[in-house]
Amino acid sequence: MTNNIDSVLKEARILVEPTDEDVKRLRKIARLVIGKVIKSSINESSVQNVELGGSYAKGTWLKDKDVDIDVFVKFAKDISKANLEKIGIRIGQNALSSYPQSLRYSEHPYVEGRVDHIKVNVVPCYNVKGGNWLSAADRSPYHTKLINSNFNDDLKREARLLKKFTKSIGVYGSEIKTQGFSGYLCEVLVLRYGSLKSTLEAIAAIKENSAIFINDVNPESLKKFNTPLIILDPVDNNRNLGAAVSHEKASNFIMASRAFIQSPSIDFFKGRKKKFEIFNLENSPLIENLIVAVFNQKPRTVDILWGQLKRSERHLTDQLAKVGFKVLKSRSASDEKATSGLIFLLDSLVISRNQIKIGPKVDMANETSTFIRKNRKQSKLIWTSKDLRINLLVERKYWRSEDTLRALLDGGISNSGVAPGIKSEIEGCFEIYVGRDILKIVNNKEWLLKELIDVVTTDRFIFGSY
Repeated sequence: MTNNIDSVLKEARILVEPTDEDVKRLRKIARLVIGKVIKSSINESSVQNVELGGSYAKGTWLKDKDVDIDVFVKFAKDISKANLEKIGIRIGQNALSSYPQSLRYSEHPYVEGRVDHIKVNVVPCYNVKGGNWLSAADRSPYHTKLINSNFNDDLKREARLLKKFTKSIGVYGSEIKTQGFSGYLCEVLVLRYGSLKSTLEAIAAIKENSAIFINDVNPESLKKFNTPLIILDPVDNNRNLGAAVSHEKASNFIMASRAFIQSPSIDFFKGRKKKFEIFNLENSPLIENLIVAVFNQKPRTVDILWGQLKRSERHLTDQLAKVGFKVLKSRSASDEKATSGLIFLLDSLVISRNQIKIGPKVDMANETSTFIRKNRKQSKLIWTSKDLRINLLVERKYWRSEDTLRALLDGGISNSGVAPGIKSEIEGCFEIYVGRDILKIVNNKEWLLKELIDVVTTDRFIFGSY
């Protein structure tokens, strides 16, 4: 098994190592960008320094275009957050004025651009000493110093392999859309365990709420964290890097690590097929259990959009469950421009029209009288149960999933939980598709088809070796 893993990793290194040409090209872009940011900052008295960060600065970036160049604009600590944001955005927009750009959001907004197809982030932060953080971004320059101080070429290679592994199994990226593993988190794991293989072995055997850390930590301080994976930031032991990882992505990483160790394959580094065929959805035995809402929304930054979609998906799942539907899986989907969707895989698209309402115990005279009087007209049957409670059989108002979801989206059911920022856009302009009718809309919506197939398909990376 060891030799098999080693041979796979030897092959995988070819997939992740940048070529000399890649290095020259990135170096040229990085010099260009940091020069433009410095030029745009030169008249800002509150800017104290400009420095490179991200995977490029740490030398842990993947070959081709899987790389980001972060430029941190470090401000004096006495400037207000409002001014830091305003000036930081102005610097980023001016520096990247010749390139496609957009606003992104973390704790505060920053400018993201594309320079020769390479993602560039211009991020404002405070120029503070370690531990005296004034914003979340203040730690990032320290992350770069930590990795550069501790990584040699071998560890950089191992970090690249882990990034490629997580990317291939679909758990890479800390943005709201993915809620997975950031590049820095991958680097910290390699720093802790020394190699990709050791990292996967450790993760495969990890127990819930186990803590991963590098510096000395007071065990009592770990009790404040409650996530499937607790991974402490070496530059700030009060920060849990695992908090940004969803339960689903943490579980998938654990299972995929175990699967790779049991059955090593280069497929874990080559990734999923990019083409999502309608055939896979059309022939799924679960297509008759799907319900999808598709709607248009106004353009907005992708972070805000995905935050609104994820929140709406979560609350709508809760509301469907309250009515009586069992939601097996759910997903948000979007083209990130003008159209989005919410997907629900249900145990059944239709539930019983009858519902039992459980009332007070019979020894509560006033309460039982009130309960019966209030519900008598709508009840089909009244009886006492073995636990001495009044039971009524009533007919549900909503028993078809299509009617229920429509009522939740158009305001027929109050407190749906749809995110306020997107609720007004959904009401009155959404379409609901159920079962095989979904096939009518996916031909020209690969972004929706991808998520639908993911919902009804067993992940071969995670469960293929069992």
